Amino acid sequence: MTTTGHLEIEGIAKSWGKLAALSDITLDIAAGRFVSLLGPSGCGKTTLLRLVAGSLAPDSGRLVLDGREITRLPTHRRNMGMVFQSFALFPHLSVAENVAFPLGVRGVGRAERERRAAEALAMVHLAAYAGASPRQLSGGQQQRVGLARAIVYRPTVLLLDEPLSNLDTALREEMRLEIGEVTHRLGITAIYVTHDQREALALSDEIAVMRAGRIVQVGTPTDIHRRPANAFVAGFLGYANALPLTVAGGVGRLADGTVVALPPEAPEGTAVAFMHASDVVLRAAGSDAVGLACEVTELAFMGERMEFALRHVSGLRLKAAAPIGASVFARGDRVTAELPPERLVVVPP
Repeated sequence: MTTTGHLEIEGIAKSWGKLAALSDITLDIAAGRFVSLLGPSGCGKTTLLRLVAGSLAPDSGRLVLDGREITRLPTHRRNMGMVFQSFALFPHLSVAENVAFPLGVRGVGRAERERRAAEALAMVHLAAYAGASPRQLSGGQQQRVGLARAIVYRPTVLLLDEPLSNLDTALREEMRLEIGEVTHRLGITAIYVTHDQREALALSDEIAVMRAGRIVQVGTPTDIHRRPANAFVAGFLGYANALPLTVAGGVGRLADGTVVALPPEAPEGTAVAFMHASDVVLRAAGSDAVGLACEVTELAFMGERMEFALRHVSGLRLKAAAPIGASVFARGDRVTAELPPERLVVVPP
């Protein structure tokens, strides 16, 4: 069981002149947990990561690692590993020398450096490339070298700043699995910055969703996905459909008066109902289905599924998705879009 790596972020604030980059950030990260900072560009997640790393100092607040305050501690004394967005490898050093470099800076002897570099390379499945030049590696392999270099000196906390953003789709999937495997095998505390909700959901034990320098929701991937705290979180997590409505007596109504069945916990008053495209069920118009009368305005073949753009009679735009063969509708077809109430997430606007 991991006993080190408990990080407490207490009331951290950081401004650039009159611009508040971070405001009252408080987050408790248990030892051995993988936590993602998720949010759009400019929300402050990389600034927060740099404050934890020590390359920036906060205007106020504290950072406490394993009971010891590190707020003003220099970067080199925090024992944190960093995986960058860019690969940041030394082109004149071999792969093994790149991985061993942080150990040399820390005064570790040559034999021990070589042993630990080989161990780290084996962990990321690059043992055969120890003598190669970084130029001979693919982008995914170079990022693996970056990961090996970050873990070779056994950091207390591993920091990852959008490490997959420079990779193509296939390599992103491969490296995502690699990062998950390595961090869980080591039992290391990890803080991962990303704007990709799929990465955060797949990798994390917990997610902190950020907006405009603040944390707006913290929870497990399941909690965040199924129970977003507000419209911003729901939209950012990929809920393709947003239905503005008014809730009274447990009944939801669109602006044109159309009734929408809601889950029992729906809040009263003005609200927004969110639903994933894959949860919308399409039926032929005139069937016994109960839902929104729509027209198919566009469709797209997406490999294993079809995606449909719909227009409700009120002008409201919706999206639906179904496995290939499950729906055979064409552009211009009249359909009924069923919205299962148990799949709706209703939050204040």
